Amino acid sequence: MNRHAHEQKQAPSRPRLRPGKRLAVTYRALSELKLDPKNPRRHDRRQIARSIETFDFNVPILVDGQLNVIAGHGRVLAARELGYGEVPTIDLGHLNEAQKRAFMIADNRLTEVSVWNDRLLAESLTYLATLDLDFSIEATGFR
Repeated sequence: MNRHAHEQKQAPSRPRLRPGKRLAVTYRALSELKLDPKNPRRHDRRQIARSIETFDFNVPILVDGQLNVIAGHGRVLAARELGYGEVPTIDLGHLNEAQKRAFMIADNRLTEVSVWNDRLLAESLTYLATLDLDFSIEATGFR
C-alpha cells in the first residue's frame, strides 16, 4: 500500500480542546463563591447533600473569573448545609456573559432531555439492592 492510500484510510481527526485550554481544579473557600440570583434552576439541597455525604464531593463547581457560580448552585447549597469550608472549582473565565448564561441553562437542561434505558437502570438498581451497601440506595436519587 502506498503512503497516499494509507493516509486516506486514517480516521478523520477529532475535535480537540482549544490550544492552550486546560481545565484545572482549584479548591476555593465556599464563602468566596457567589450564587447567581437569576439561576432559573431550583435544587433539593438535602438530596444533593446526601449524595455528597455518600460519594464525596466529586463534581467541581464551575465559576467565572469573579467567582460567580455558573454551574453547581445545588452543590454549593449542599456544601453549606454540610459545613464545608472549601470546595473544588473550575474557572470558566473564557466564557463571555451570553455564553455563561447559555451554559448555565444547557448544563441543567441537557440532563433533563436525556432518557434512561429502563432495563439497564433496573439491572443496576437490582444489583445494588443485592449488595451489603454501607449507604442508602436513595443516595442515587431513586427510592
